[in-house]
Amino acid sequence: MSGWRPGVAAGEGLRAALAGRWLSAVLVLLVCWAGALPGAVDAVTVSNLVAEEQRFLDAGGGVVIASVREGGVPALACERLDRAEGVEAAAALTHLGEPATLSAARGGDVTAFSASASIWRLLRVTGSPARDAILPLSIAERLGVRDGDWLHFERSPGTRGEWVPGEPVRVTVADTQILGDQYTGLLLPAPAGADTLADACVVAAEPAQLPALKAALPAVLAGGAGPPVLQDRLFTGEFTADYSAAYAHRPLRWAWAAVGALVGAVWLLLSWVRRADDALYATMGAGAGTRLLIRGTQWLLLAGLGGAWAVATGTVLALVQGASYGIALTYVARHAGAALLLATGIVLLGQARRPRSLLADLKDR
Repeated sequence: MSGWRPGVAAGEGLRAALAGRWLSAVLVLLVCWAGALPGAVDAVTVSNLVAEEQRFLDAGGGVVIASVREGGVPALACERLDRAEGVEAAAALTHLGEPATLSAARGGDVTAFSASASIWRLLRVTGSPARDAILPLSIAERLGVRDGDWLHFERSPGTRGEWVPGEPVRVTVADTQILGDQYTGLLLPAPAGADTLADACVVAAEPAQLPALKAALPAVLAGGAGPPVLQDRLFTGEFTADYSAAYAHRPLRWAWAAVGALVGAVWLLLSWVRRADDALYATMGAGAGTRLLIRGTQWLLLAGLGGAWAVATGTVLALVQGASYGIALTYVARHAGAALLLATGIVLLGQARRPRSLLADLKDR
């Protein structure tokens, strides 16, 4: 340290930061806003992508429906897909053929389907032995039915009422849009038999696993009257949104690099303005290590203060624009942190510069 104690050198760095006044204030404000704005905008972009992808998945974006045009698919094999890697849930559905009507709302026929017991997991609702059926939210709102209500069904006029329960059933109201309009109706869960054939097998999987799943399903569901036909629940193709690609190519993904380079360049400019101070330190016996500690302390104080304000300001800005808190804090902090790391590297490289001749630098004072 060439005669300077570390504590003295660090104290000089702190004094230099405080004595910098407007130059220090400009650097802190630059770090704050340059770190906050790109991070906030990127956080809003990511939050919107996550929300859009979640809406897509909730509507059935990760769902494949397998059916056989004549005959059916093995219900038990469908239910066992639950255990396959990448599959979130799978359930077999069979149209019961005849509608039924509610005794409290005669004339309002309700389509009914039998479903394998795994339907609870597919719809992300909690199954219970005390619940006998699942009623779609859209039908429940139309009929004024609430979750947990007891419903008494009667056979519709002109039907035999073969499946209609003789006793009232307690229903769970659930969002069934993942099944599509074709399978919207009263769902009656029951264990799948070994020889039971279902009209369709609805499989929800992780989006990344869908190609492999589609390739494997024909063999897994073999055993019915014919090869199963696979259909995406939602239309997917060349013109549908690719959320992974949108995330990877978002405009401000690498904004932190530009911010870090800018902040580092500004520090080098300020170092050039203060080059006479470094020459004076050298005159007073401060070697390269001492000068590094002085400027390092000064940089860490100003950059730390600006970085903290950047994270706080950027997070608030992102929240105001509708980003979720977790994403806002994570991405703003990531941008600010990465920018400061790059800027710190530039600061260290700049500090490796040896002062000019003492006489030349001191003449500038």
